[in-house]
Amino acid sequence: MIYTPIFIDLFAGAGGLSEGFTREGFQPVAHVESDENACATLTTRLAYQHLTKNNNDARYVEYLLGEIERIDLWNELPTNLRQSVIHEEISDNSIRRIYSRVDKQLNGKKVDVLIGGPPCQAYSLVGRSRDPRRMVGDARNYLFKYYAHFLNRYAPAYFVFENVLGLLTAGNKVYLNEMLRLFRKFGYSIDIRVLNSEDFGVLQKRRRVIVIGRKGTEPCGIAKTRIVIIKWLSKQAM
Repeated sequence: MIYTPIFIDLFAGAGGLSEGFTREGFQPVAHVESDENACATLTTRLAYQHLTKNNNDARYVEYLLGEIERIDLWNELPTNLRQSVIHEEISDNSIRRIYSRVDKQLNGKKVDVLIGGPPCQAYSLVGRSRDPRRMVGDARNYLFKYYAHFLNRYAPAYFVFENVLGLLTAGNKVYLNEMLRLFRKFGYSIDIRVLNSEDFGVLQKRRRVIVIGRKGTEPCGIAKTRIVIIKWLSKQAM
């Protein structure tokens, strides 16, 4: 029996990073996202993937043609997949509630990979230039702490943290240094790369900081995870 690795996606957005991991055979157990419309997109995509996997593409075509409503499409999902989309903002007030929902989804299984990245406005050069306070005091600067809390609780073998290039310089590197300190504190060796989408066949210059962690103190050994990222980037051109 082939083992299917499972992952949690934090600050999932519309699921771009999840899409890459799903296409490579990983199974999502939870997507945590605060935006309602993004959650709707995540659920719709899960429905498409589920129907395709079960040779029922025709049902999705009915949705595209307006012959059935979106809720009818969503009702095709098994309960565990439907409930994997968690519409919550991660905060001190909500984190225990989110843990409870994730634990229920896991049902005793081990998390293999944690993926995601907090909203980028707090770190982006454009966001800082537009804000009168240059994002000083913005709570989004510290959302990485919740990411670290999830690492501490679920101890996945790997994690992939993605964000904008400005992460490397924001706050005089205070946020980046604190982030890496926390990741290492919870037992991860770290590898940081800047990847540019145009290097992988995408007709767009888009650089992103990718922080990859491996549980343990040995060198990161990120070859497999890097392959997943590279394939995900290259498929954006399709």
